[in-house]
Amino acid sequence: MLRVPRAGGGPRVHRYPASDSVVWSTSESAPTPAEFLAFDDDNGSIAYVDTRGRPVLIELRLGTITVQSTKKLTGLASAGAKSVFGIAANGDVVRLTPTGEWTYKPPRPAKAVYPQPEGGLLVAIGTGANTRLIKLFPPDKRILDSLPFPVASQAVRTQLGDRLYLSVDSGLVVLRTRTMDWAPAVPFDDPIEHIASTPSGDRVFVLHDTGTTISVVDRFRDRVTAEYELPGKARDLRVDPFGRYLLARHASGDSIWVLAIGTQRVIGALRSAWRADLPYVAYDGAIATVVGNDVVLTDGETLRATSRVTGGARDIWFPILWDGFRPRSASLDEPVRFDSIVIDSVGADTLALPDSAAPQPAPPAPSRTPDEAQGFIVSFAAFLAEPRAKELAARIHVGGETARVITSTRDGSTIYRVVLGPYATRDEAERAGRESGQSYWVFEGNP
Repeated sequence: MLRVPRAGGGPRVHRYPASDSVVWSTSESAPTPAEFLAFDDDNGSIAYVDTRGRPVLIELRLGTITVQSTKKLTGLASAGAKSVFGIAANGDVVRLTPTGEWTYKPPRPAKAVYPQPEGGLLVAIGTGANTRLIKLFPPDKRILDSLPFPVASQAVRTQLGDRLYLSVDSGLVVLRTRTMDWAPAVPFDDPIEHIASTPSGDRVFVLHDTGTTISVVDRFRDRVTAEYELPGKARDLRVDPFGRYLLARHASGDSIWVLAIGTQRVIGALRSAWRADLPYVAYDGAIATVVGNDVVLTDGETLRATSRVTGGARDIWFPILWDGFRPRSASLDEPVRFDSIVIDSVGADTLALPDSAAPQPAPPAPSRTPDEAQGFIVSFAAFLAEPRAKELAARIHVGGETARVITSTRDGSTIYRVVLGPYATRDEAERAGRESGQSYWVFEGNP
């Protein structure tokens, strides 16, 4: 659990649910968060927007806090904290990474950006009826696809990034972002007040402007399959990151309704202020609420309080799932021991006894192929199309080495990544990245 003092100060990470167990901290003061954008569980990086509208990156492994840009950017968004996208005052798209800045001038000024988990970027450009959505893969600036885009009051992207839900005058429209085509629209008679999606995007919750009805849209049938009737009027929704509960904010007063997604029932009400960070649902199903200066953890099914963090509301909370705080195994610092092999006078291999006085030659280091070697990798881009990855790789030459394409699978899709390395040190990898003239990032380990 990342906790940043609202009044300013050094952030801390606590091992949930032990609120007094600090596993990471820094004395460096962090700008007060206004909105968290994303967490990168590979590198332990957290991207957020501070109260001055600036993008900030906390890197837990490095212990650094960086304001990524002092430019006036709007519409800040991120799909995984590796890159943060925003829109400059002139309508240009800006991508911020720990290694530099990339700028793209679209055919018309950008109005919104929707980063995709596989590395793609959707950009809404133009105004009114002339609005279009274009697709590209930074740092490549070629437009891969384009289509007319409606004027929407709200847009919600699924966690998997495969769908974009838009609320328009006639109801809910759905874009399949991977194929850039439209799913059947879901019409509503009443205007939409708020929309929220489960992490997988299998269900979308639509709060009507009446405030008492929440419609459940099934993504596989593209229609309303259920409805919640609330005891009173609501004005905001928040979905459990694990898809178990839906929280609805009471239109007046500090209280929320807790709704069970699986059984489609209203469990009951809880007292809580509504902030950008709280209330939220933890991984164990507990609901963290704000009561005065305290944070109260409540069981999601019984709505009974299980614990209280005194003064916890003075911090801004952000839950993360990361194993990077595990203590280093003592065995990693032990020297590796091998059975010594010596050659006798007739050339036969014999095992040397531990007390043998014969010299013990060191075993030769095992040879490794580049793909097997440990070290630091320079990564340039990720594509869903192999030919585009090979085309970029062929253009990158550093020190007599040409970039190569490696494959991995994520969310059922094959991803083609363009990389260089491995290099023995991070400095060597950083130098290669700079010499390439491309946007890049460096990570440790096998590609």
